[in-house]
Amino acid sequence: MIDSTSFVHALHLFSPSLPIGAFAFSQGLESAVESGNVYDSETLQRWCDGVLRYSLSTLDCQCARRAYQSKTPDEFSQVNAELLASRETYELLMEDMLLGSALKKWAVEQGITVPHEEEYSVVCLYGWIASSYSVPEDMVIAGILWNWLDNQTVVAAKVVPLGQIALQQVLSSLKPVIVDCVEQSRLSDVVASHSTVPFLSILSAQHETQYSRLFRS
Repeated sequence: MIDSTSFVHALHLFSPSLPIGAFAFSQGLESAVESGNVYDSETLQRWCDGVLRYSLSTLDCQCARRAYQSKTPDEFSQVNAELLASRETYELLMEDMLLGSALKKWAVEQGITVPHEEEYSVVCLYGWIASSYSVPEDMVIAGILWNWLDNQTVVAAKVVPLGQIALQQVLSSLKPVIVDCVEQSRLSDVVASHSTVPFLSILSAQHETQYSRLFRS
């Protein structure tokens, strides 16, 4: 059984209204649209499926689990540094750190003790804060994945553009993928954290000099 208090904490932590500025970032999707790789609901679904399976579940969510399981600030510091070092472009790194800084400020205002770091990965902080709230670990991972996917549909509504019916169909079709990715992210004990989406890195780098854009990454 899921404790109601923990569930409410999870809803709050992963709410789109959390004031950390995630709405300002497309996480590479705007560049994928500009390059012609995403142009309708089907290509959006393929894009999201690939990033969920081959980057978020194998890198971000594995690190979030390790941050969640951290017993000391030193353990958190190690995984936080590893994830920041894994960001392959300036935009992806700055996004992670800017959101991390905003989430840290929010956590402190909520009375949550956060390890002292010069820079924070928002993903690792999600894990640490959720552990402080006693949110079940798998729920944390599902929250991180759904938060990312939901934001991608918000971006797609503006830059493709796509209507709400098409976007809701994309969300529904990818629910089983999120469940699979939660399971896949448990492999951190036997498989090193990694990302295998080089095309995302290329598009992110191209986005840094894109002539016209709505989002910061």
